[in-house]
Amino acid sequence: MRTRLTRITTVLAATAAALLALFLTASPAHAESPILGTLTLSATSGTVTDTPFVASATTTGSCPAGYGDNTALRVGPVGGPYNLLGRIGGDGGYDNGQAITLAASRSLSTVLGGPPADGTYEVVITCSGVLTGVNAKAYSTYIAVTGANWALKEATATTTTVSGSTHIAKLGKPVTLTARVAPANNGSVSFTDGTTALGSASVANGKATITTTSLTAGWHYVGASFTPDDARTHRSSTAACGWWIYVTS
Repeated sequence: MRTRLTRITTVLAATAAALLALFLTASPAHAESPILGTLTLSATSGTVTDTPFVASATTTGSCPAGYGDNTALRVGPVGGPYNLLGRIGGDGGYDNGQAITLAASRSLSTVLGGPPADGTYEVVITCSGVLTGVNAKAYSTYIAVTGANWALKEATATTTTVSGSTHIAKLGKPVTLTARVAPANNGSVSFTDGTTALGSASVANGKATITTTSLTAGWHYVGASFTPDDARTHRSSTAACGWWIYVTS
């Protein structure tokens, strides 16, 4: 009887330890990106009467599966509605994993029904399927119109730094890793030990934190990389200097 109780106690202890490790390394889900990706325009500035507005726009990826029958290059106020800048791409196969390039044939003034008011506008490439309709997300970038001119709105650069709760840790004991992102914005940070992923966490008030017990005995160099939720407004960044940790056995 005592032997059986000992075995049960051992199993329960091992299970509890495994659950604790899972809890410590788990990270909260971060907000999903509001777009499929960004666009690269063939020009970064021009006038609202340039015809075409740009020669072409290229996506960072393909249409989602099932939404690759038609694509369209459009422009409008942020969030829509959008008007066509060129012909609809109806060749199909736009969900083949390849980037998409579409040509424009009209000016901003023509598309927007006259000289546009000063402000921010959104250029998008939409994806649609015959059976699925138009995807709720699109590839997108922002432009700013001032008077008779327009210019691409560049995403704000970010910086990421990483630190730890200690430089010397004991094997199996939790170590807290913290990344700080400036300027503070929405996104997630991935923590790495060399090429090994340690976990990721959402950024809140410019800070992301995980706790891990997975570091093995010896030296470790922890890095951190930030990915914004919206690549139109902020750029990704990687910590220039990592955090050294020595784990004793």
